[in-house]
Parts: sequence; C-alpha cells; structure tokens
Amino acid sequence: MPIAVVGSQAHLHLADGTARDEEAAIEELSAAGVKVAITELDIDVLPSAWGHTADVGVSIKQDPKLNPYPNGLPDDVQQKLAARYGDLFAVFWKHRDVVNRVTLWGATDKNSWLNDWPVRGRTSYPLLFDREGNPKPAFYAALKAAQK
Repeated sequence: MPIAVVGSQAHLHLADGTARDEEAAIEELSAAGVKVAITELDIDVLPSAWGHTADVGVSIKQDPKLNPYPNGLPDDVQQKLAARYGDLFAVFWKHRDVVNRVTLWGATDKNSWLNDWPVRGRTSYPLLFDREGNPKPAFYAALKAAQK
C-alpha cells in the first residue's frame, strides 16, 4: 500500500529540539518520497515534569516550581517562543513543496491541553494566541516567516 503523507506530531519544548531538527526530519521523509503534515504543533515553555512519554494517563502532583508563570509569560520567554515559532515556520515555508499542512494543537493558550497535563492547573503558553484570543509575538513571527 502506498504511503502519500506522514504526519509528524510536533509537541515541542522550548528547552530542547530546534527548527533544524524538524528540518532534518522533513528532509528525511521527503527523500523517502512522501509529503509531510505537521500535526499537533505546540511549544511547551513550562519546566518538564515528566521527561519524555506519550502516556496521557500520567498525572503529577502540583508543585509551584512546575508552574513558574501563573500571572503571565515573562517577555524574555515570550521572545524565545516567538523566535522558535518563527524559525519553525521558516522551515515549513522553505519546504512548502513537501509540507502540505501545519495544524496547531489548540487555538488559544487558555484551551491548551498543557494546562492540565501532566500537572493539573498549570498556566501554559504554548500556542500563537493568548488566553483572550489575541495574537502573541509568536503569531507575528510565524506569519513573517511564511511571507518570505
């Protein structure tokens, strides 16, 4: 059976991985002759509480160290998040002949699954729109990257 598209789940973290890592994966899949769909894109900015797991049943006790920004994302972290989104969308745009779609895993920070997993009640900021639905600097960085 032929495979035409491979979905690449992109639950990323600001502390690790780079746009170059994503580009290498896109190039490898492209070399295999398939298109790439970036799915479930979000970038976690909170401290990791779980290491690397896909077990959605993991539940970790609330700890203030794991929720360092309950009242808003500091500007320096906001700028790092914007830069990462900009770098990623520059890669996606560069490989637009292979990347046939990018789907974010949520619309606003308020509704992100990362607010309640793996630690319930954290305040997470992984998406392009803030809790009120306003575009964040990350939105503008992604938009700018895709306009080049």
